[in-house]
Amino acid sequence: MPLLSTGFVIAGAYADKVRRVLFAQLRDRIKSGEIDNKTVAARAGELNRLLFEILVNKLKIDKGDVVRIRIEYDVRNGDIVWKLDTLRIEAFRRIPDEEVEKIVKESISKYEEILASEVTEEEKAWTEAREREVEREIQRRAEQARASVREPQFYTLEQLGVAIENARIHGETRTGEVIALLKDKRGENIGIATLEYLDGSTRLTAIIIPDKRAYRTTLTMDHPLTDVKENPHIIVEALKKAKFTEITREEAEEFIKTKLEELL
Repeated sequence: MPLLSTGFVIAGAYADKVRRVLFAQLRDRIKSGEIDNKTVAARAGELNRLLFEILVNKLKIDKGDVVRIRIEYDVRNGDIVWKLDTLRIEAFRRIPDEEVEKIVKESISKYEEILASEVTEEEKAWTEAREREVEREIQRRAEQARASVREPQFYTLEQLGVAIENARIHGETRTGEVIALLKDKRGENIGIATLEYLDGSTRLTAIIIPDKRAYRTTLTMDHPLTDVKENPHIIVEALKKAKFTEITREEAEEFIKTKLEELL
């Protein structure tokens, strides 16, 4: 049974890639008259509508993310029949496989409803885009981001008016990082620290969200990881001398969420 596979493709160009791959695979059958161009285009469009629902509306994929889409199909009586239960999507944006699989199944169950719904302007922008157009757009956005980069400002905890009173070892991730929760005077969590073994020393990355703003620092402590785990106050003392840079709250929350999800 034929398998349509987009390979790794930037998400904003998924629809263009689906169309091109499908037409390439069916080129000989189109020439022989077994199936016509309009039918291939129509079935590709239907699949792309389902994929838009999954990738954009449900998974909130960005155009610059990378995805791989695979699905089996059959050609019967001059038409394409999608084997929807074989649809597999890989999203390279730290989305758990379980979440992707759940959303794919939910969307497939609403396949007819999705096709019957009105096509929005956003869906048109995604499904009618060509791969080169998306690549140019991503390049333009990257250039704009580089142009807007400012020299980072550095802050100490004292300058920020933040007091970290305690660090409590919370667990270990699948990659061997140790996670510590950072607490203020009231014992409330205001961030996390990740600890990595570094040739006899310990690499510390800390994210704090003391209010509506968020800050990050990375430094190396001259203590082996085993010592830091046994005496987490070493973390507190190191952070008192650290220089923090401001990051977006969304970036900080995503970092914390990702690290906690990686806990064993």
